[in-house]
Amino acid sequence: MTKQKQEQDIAIRVTLVGAVWDALLGLAKIVAGYFSQSQALIADGIHSLSDLVTDVFVYFASANSRQGPDENHPYGHLRFETLTTVFLGIVLIVVALGIAYESITAPASQAQFTWYGLAALVATIVIKEAIFHYTKKAGDEIGSKMLVANAWHSRSDALSSVAVLIGLIGVYFGYGWADMVASIVVALLIGKMAISMVWENLAELVDTAPDPKLIAQIKETANSLKHVMAPHDVRARSMAGKIYLDMHIHVPSHASVSEGHYLGDLVAYTIKKAHSQVQDVMVHIDTDDKIQTESFIHESGKPPHLKLPARHQILADLGFLLRQHTAYVDIPNSRLHYLNNLLDLEIIANSAKIPEGTDLQKLTARILQELQTTSYINKATVLWVFPE
Repeated sequence: MTKQKQEQDIAIRVTLVGAVWDALLGLAKIVAGYFSQSQALIADGIHSLSDLVTDVFVYFASANSRQGPDENHPYGHLRFETLTTVFLGIVLIVVALGIAYESITAPASQAQFTWYGLAALVATIVIKEAIFHYTKKAGDEIGSKMLVANAWHSRSDALSSVAVLIGLIGVYFGYGWADMVASIVVALLIGKMAISMVWENLAELVDTAPDPKLIAQIKETANSLKHVMAPHDVRARSMAGKIYLDMHIHVPSHASVSEGHYLGDLVAYTIKKAHSQVQDVMVHIDTDDKIQTESFIHESGKPPHLKLPARHQILADLGFLLRQHTAYVDIPNSRLHYLNNLLDLEIIANSAKIPEGTDLQKLTARILQELQTTSYINKATVLWVFPE
């Protein structure tokens, strides 16, 4: 079973458990509120049922958002989770406004203190607090901001039940207005939680950068590796609590392509292992000589070494300049080093293909002399391959 499938199963299981309890508690509080004539208790029951509605959305989002990338969604489907969370927040804002409006415009409260109303509230406080810890633990485990938001939604239900309980106690002691005040407190709690949920996830939808402290820690992790220097140009985006990262690193100037690839993979692996919320790392390799030229690059907009010719042009020039040496010079496998905005060249030659008695030093000098007619080669070296 893949990791994404495991995370999906956890999210669905946790959501279903919460949904069952939301339905039971919501109905219990509405019935108890009706017979107690308590607006606050009925409002709290509606809050629990609104949790059930959000659980349905969370269920479908969990079933789809953890799918892997496809042709139309190359970064995966985690944005569905973020979008669902925003939608849930908007629904809750509407619920909060409705509760507040009903509390203010309703006739004078005839609420009565009843033991079944008290029992429904106490059960809600205990069970919803337990659901909060259960859901939040699962959300932290799989890195799902949607589950964590749903967990806090459960806790808001417990907190609002505390407010309603205080209101009923006030009614018991003859303060009839306490029920209306408690209803308004419920609405404020729901509204505050919903606005925070919407704001945080809208920031994610527009690719707001994650916490700068976390980015600094990630850079330190990369910089701690040998032969990896000065991580920079770090860009990150969040998707449902997962971080997708782009970064540049410097490696030794004479590192081969394969070594640079190895170091890039090492950086990505180390970061993902040290920071579990990082889902993907794209590493761009720079050589250490570029450290001194970065400020110029940012000011001019074009790296100076791009003024030098590309490989296909250089090989074409070499084919013409070394046309008398093609029998033993391996032009296609020439090594190019773009260092300090200059080009260093390594020519590969096979000693087994030169005539017997040829003076190798003189032949090397001839090859290098013929390369001097180019204006862009800073340093050239001939590497002779000797048969075993």
